[in-house]
Amino acid sequence: MNFCRLISLLFTALLAVAEPILAAQWTPSLSTIIQGANKEGKLKLMWGEGTLGGTKGAAKFETMMNKMFGTNIKISFTPGAAMPQMGSQIAAEYAAGQSAASDVYIGADSYLAPLVKHKLFHEIDWPRLLPGRITSEMVEGGRTSLRVYTGLPGIPYNTRRTPNGEAPKSLKDMLKPQWKGKIASTPYVTSLNILAAKEMWGKEAALEYVRQLSKQVVGLIRCNEIERVASGEFLAFVMDCSGSQTFEAQAHGAPVEHVIPVDGAMIRHRMLTVPKNAEHPNAAKLFTAFMLTKEAQKQLWDSDFSDMYMFPESQMGQRVRGAEKQGAKFFVPTVDWVAANPEIDAISEEMVKIMTQK
Repeated sequence: MNFCRLISLLFTALLAVAEPILAAQWTPSLSTIIQGANKEGKLKLMWGEGTLGGTKGAAKFETMMNKMFGTNIKISFTPGAAMPQMGSQIAAEYAAGQSAASDVYIGADSYLAPLVKHKLFHEIDWPRLLPGRITSEMVEGGRTSLRVYTGLPGIPYNTRRTPNGEAPKSLKDMLKPQWKGKIASTPYVTSLNILAAKEMWGKEAALEYVRQLSKQVVGLIRCNEIERVASGEFLAFVMDCSGSQTFEAQAHGAPVEHVIPVDGAMIRHRMLTVPKNAEHPNAAKLFTAFMLTKEAQKQLWDSDFSDMYMFPESQMGQRVRGAEKQGAKFFVPTVDWVAANPEIDAISEEMVKIMTQK
């Protein structure tokens, strides 16, 4: 037997034992999904370029997932619409008996609540796939929705131009005279609507705050326009969506800081779900579970400056614990909470009118 033939036989033998060795690391439930995902061989993903790293993120996650699970799944990523529009598209496709444009849907609690109500997603025992890593506290919406990363709405401000050198600590600080005419908000009252929850301020106090804040605000911007705070066009922004844009700007040297207001601390989540009309459901389930691994969470922080706060190594978790030491008590709206409090939608509309029609 020549040398090349011997090497070829040895390589074949190694491949034959590699799959059982890899499979032995995983639970029977996950091993079954791995096998099904490998047979499917593909995964379709569609969401905005600013989510989960977009095109580059999908390519990195493909390599990492295949290496971890010994699979050979090709991820096809297509930039898509915003989360609400993608949810509506998948719902329309399901109603028409068509395959979902994306095998995985990512959305926030407010977007997911009506979709979960209409039973558009598979119910999955997520903790059985990665026990000790995925816990029941990470699952929402009747076992359909798995938290993938955390948002910490707060107050980004320009550290070089803070009025009187006083950094804000609370939402009520932003009503002080020195901030008038120097701050921005969003036209869609991001997270300010959640202040109306009975677990926080209640409807009347929240509405009155927005009335007072609108008199302080000089401009309305989107959450991804943090550079307008860094440049000094606005000295602060009340409130942002998640903090991640500020953390990214900080990493690039921008003079901005992010404050979690002690009187308005909340934790928001983006969650992954598998539509019932997913073309590659096993690959979708495997990808979703993979996104909760330590390796994927680290990559998520590198690409999106977000991760899931419930893990001990989490960057967001460090910020949550730091804010708690300063006296913050966090409220965590869930898919079920949104479904049980439909009045928040009407309050949101009222707040938007106050903020945009002043």
